Amino acid sequence: MQDSLFKKSDISMPEIRANRALAPMNHKAKLQRAKGQIGFHLHRQKIEKLYQSGCAKLMLPRTYGDMTEVVLLNTAGGITGGDRVDIDLTAEASCLMVTTQTAERLYRSSTKPAKVNVKLTAKSAAMLHWLPQETIIFDGAELDRTICVDMSGDSCCLLAETLVLGREAMGEEVCRCHFTDNWRLYRDGQLFHAESLRLTDRVAEVIAAPAGGNAARVLSTIFYAGDDAQKMAKTVTPAVENSTAICALSYWENRLVIRLVGAHAPT
Repeated sequence: MQDSLFKKSDISMPEIRANRALAPMNHKAKLQRAKGQIGFHLHRQKIEKLYQSGCAKLMLPRTYGDMTEVVLLNTAGGITGGDRVDIDLTAEASCLMVTTQTAERLYRSSTKPAKVNVKLTAKSAAMLHWLPQETIIFDGAELDRTICVDMSGDSCCLLAETLVLGREAMGEEVCRCHFTDNWRLYRDGQLFHAESLRLTDRVAEVIAAPAGGNAARVLSTIFYAGDDAQKMAKTVTPAVENSTAICALSYWENRLVIRLVGAHAPT
């Protein structure tokens, strides 16, 4: 009769348990990290390139307007330390509007900051709108984000980003975090606009100060670049003046900037 493939061990279970207890714990568990990448190029309302990998997904809903709509989705459910997302979108001689399926969530990090890089290109009289839903920052979150826009002089771009410091209805407060946001916009190859936001260390104290955030929970920045910026400013001025939040508008040299801070997130 052939020997059994399973042989009885000479080591008793108590001895195995004892060896496990005495084994040195000199190794660190490798935490799983989310990585996602999207590449999309629209030329004259035709898709020249569509690439997606990892947790970053791109959807093209059926629409009936003049603009092609793109919806981005992070299947990881949020962003935490060590994650990385790279987004590269191009509109050429076309009209493209980009948004997200839901609000992005920045969770507490126990390692290095997460990275999000967004590259937007508008050329050949293109119209590009970057309008993601709000980003919710949780206590202890860490993220470095970069948004780079490269546009031709005959194109126009609209960007809107909103930060929510914790969910008020859930009683969440953001005391400490690390969040950097760097915007660089180039027009015909020349640096056209640049701005940076940095929220680090004692965020609650800075936001509560009158010269800081004046106890705001919501921070929004809307930027428009195009030859008709002055006309756009006249159109939106009534809405800015009647806003229930603290809101201000500036326009100069073919650009329009609106900044808004509020004590309550919109519902």
